[in-house]
Amino acid sequence: MRFRVGIIGCGRMASTIEDEVQGLQRGGLILPYCHAGGYIEVEETEMVAACDIAENKLSTFMERWDVPRGYNDFRQLIDKEKPDILSITTRPEQHAKAMIYGAENGVKGMYAEKPLCCSLAEADAIKEAFQRNNVFLEFGPMRRNWAVYRQARQIADSGQLGAVKSALGFSGNSIGGHFLDTLLYLLDDPEPVSISGTLDELHKTEGEDNNLRFIQDTPILSALVKFDNNTSLHAAATGINGEYELVCQEGIIRIQNDGESIQVRQKSQNAYDPIEVAPIEPWSGTSQKIRELVESIKTGKPGTSNLRATMLGTEIGFGLYESHLRGGIAIQPPIPNRERWVSSW
Repeated sequence: MRFRVGIIGCGRMASTIEDEVQGLQRGGLILPYCHAGGYIEVEETEMVAACDIAENKLSTFMERWDVPRGYNDFRQLIDKEKPDILSITTRPEQHAKAMIYGAENGVKGMYAEKPLCCSLAEADAIKEAFQRNNVFLEFGPMRRNWAVYRQARQIADSGQLGAVKSALGFSGNSIGGHFLDTLLYLLDDPEPVSISGTLDELHKTEGEDNNLRFIQDTPILSALVKFDNNTSLHAAATGINGEYELVCQEGIIRIQNDGESIQVRQKSQNAYDPIEVAPIEPWSGTSQKIRELVESIKTGKPGTSNLRATMLGTEIGFGLYESHLRGGIAIQPPIPNRERWVSSW
């Protein structure tokens, strides 16, 4: 059986990001990166239709990826094509409506790009629709699907370095994308109990006076998130971009050069000595996500970038906004002001 796929949004993440990264030589990224390229690689899927309000993007996408039918309205695609899987690659302002409509009309699984949506109210509605209709989610941030990050979790899970204590992220990347999701994954997606942080300059929408509507990416200056299992997440606007540390009771795991390699140091008396770690063959995070989504539909078991993990990261992101707007104080979930709206993260 091949799973029928509909693509909603025919721009960068659906197709053309592949062209941007062709020349990259360092880091853990392996092509295909775009959604369409991933579906081509996964033999159990077949792209049957695409949708975009821009005719030129739609026609270019269909020709490039040999997609037979196109639509300008996602509802028509869902109603007529009855896809098993949807890729949601539009601007975030359009995500919630398409995802909820798909969940209510027979779609079994969705691969949704970051950010998930623009408010916690939208996130709550997506969660309710997905749970009620037994729909599976794979969320866009890819590093939890990359080989080196999986290797880091395997080392942590082995117990060789003792209990996990904290995860550290450097460079202060923006809130709603890869950064927080990667740190959450390294900690194995625990439940947050306290969220505090400070952000760089906020960009209010025109005419906004109540700190309820923002646009543009906002880097993290500092963040501390505490979890119910006594672990913690730390972020700092300094250090090497794309590097992370997982701190354990008896050692440290350092992911280097954005997933290119891993360094492990184990406690030995009063020092930390490097230990040998076998290199791991990298793979495409996009293709891995699609394979996991297919497997979820077949088995009923959520994948790594599942609905629960996605909601945790979304709650933390909006929690950092809430904390920053209150002077950096700690905020306990659930986050208030669930109508606060943030566009591109």
